[in-house]
Amino acid sequence: MAKLRFGVIGCGWIGTAKHIQTLAKHPDASLVALCDILPERMDAAEKQYGLAGVKKYADYRDLCADKDIDVVHICTPNMLHHEMAMAAFANGKHVHCEKPLATTSAHAIEMVATARKAGKRLTIGHQRRFFSSVQYMKRLVEAGELGEIYYAKALDARRRGVPTWGDYMKKARNGGGILFDGAPHSLDLTMYLMDDFKPVSVYGKVLSKMRHETEGNPWGVWDHEHSDVEDTGFAMITMEGGATIYLEAAWLINMLGYANSTLLVGTKAGVDMQGKDGAVRVNTIYNGKMAVMEPEVYSPMAALVGGEEIGDRNAAGYELDDWIQALKHDREPLIKAEQGIPVVQIIEAVFRSSETGEVVHIR
Repeated sequence: MAKLRFGVIGCGWIGTAKHIQTLAKHPDASLVALCDILPERMDAAEKQYGLAGVKKYADYRDLCADKDIDVVHICTPNMLHHEMAMAAFANGKHVHCEKPLATTSAHAIEMVATARKAGKRLTIGHQRRFFSSVQYMKRLVEAGELGEIYYAKALDARRRGVPTWGDYMKKARNGGGILFDGAPHSLDLTMYLMDDFKPVSVYGKVLSKMRHETEGNPWGVWDHEHSDVEDTGFAMITMEGGATIYLEAAWLINMLGYANSTLLVGTKAGVDMQGKDGAVRVNTIYNGKMAVMEPEVYSPMAALVGGEEIGDRNAAGYELDDWIQALKHDREPLIKAEQGIPVVQIIEAVFRSSETGEVVHIR
């Protein structure tokens, strides 16, 4: 089979460091086109990754119409995901969309339905599923080691961790703040591990208590005077099977933080990612006593470079390789498009619940 031909829309940080870098060296991929409203970004990527002769577009519609492209990767502000994906499907392309899938559930549902109608694949950039810790936890769940999982936490509470680049601080472009930044990853991790993507109700609270507290942020100072997004979001989520998920997400919060992690509680044992340097901890009974174990986690997906296991540092590479192999062999990728819908439904419901003070039911 000939190499798949890719076009990347958006040459910012995620588009360049994850997508362009991976596609430029993947043996089954040919990166043939870039698109960005800033030509200097495309020029920089061309030079950095040796993409001599790559096509450059200022308008995403022209890239989507290019007959030499099989697959379009969307790496743009969240509010643009829907319209760009729809243009790609209209031109017969497969689509990889960075998270979240969309900023409204109606758009997310339409994207999935349109992909199916067009006979094209759609996936989402939830690369954290490929962390060795997450894959280890998944094996525990599948082996029944936790028993019935009845409670979980989806966690992305950063003591200080406000992104100061791009459009993260603009609701009109990003859809929101932390709830459209870190929360999609932690929600996806939790539902993936539970194998439960059916939320039925949400009670949530959205806050902007820390917007002006710019000191101590490792990524520098942001324009807090013009920021109009939330810095914190909490929610209690009830799943169809009866389990409860607690969402805790914050860009700035005065406590020890934990970024993009999850905690699962079952009738036999519990597991979290709160060990040293994010290591897996299994909370269980051993020899009749309460015990906390930190197993040595090895990822079967990890590559060896010069005798060193690169592990989670290339989770994005594993994710894109799975996507490419899925296209090559006409199978579903690990990250299925429809699994992005409940993530958006929950976030949407958190905002609505916070506005009304009521529980929001998801149908």
